[in-house]
Amino acid sequence: MKRLFTATTMIDGANVEMLKGLLEEADIRCMIRNEYLSSAMGEIPFLETSPELWILNDEDYSRAREVLENWRTTRIEHNDPWVCGDCGETIEGQFTSCWQCGRDRQSMTR
Repeated sequence: MKRLFTATTMIDGANVEMLKGLLEEADIRCMIRNEYLSSAMGEIPFLETSPELWILNDEDYSRAREVLENWRTTRIEHNDPWVCGDCGETIEGQFTSCWQCGRDRQSMTR
């Protein structure tokens, strides 16, 4: 069993479950350790309370590293803000539907 990833920030902590899911999709058995230790921070040194993602079979470790690196380097798509054709509301680019009226962004480009 080998440690693949340790969450060092709050965002990393939220991503541990997502990484676990990606590994499981690749048929790599893994587990999260220290998942619920954040409440013990202060009683236990903070570095020992961080969630960790462990690979159960050492033979899968190199493939797991590839999955991790691909996840880290995947580009996040950034879209420009857009204006809803129905209600005229300006919507931030990451959203795919209008928060005001619910119209789907894709239906406006057809």
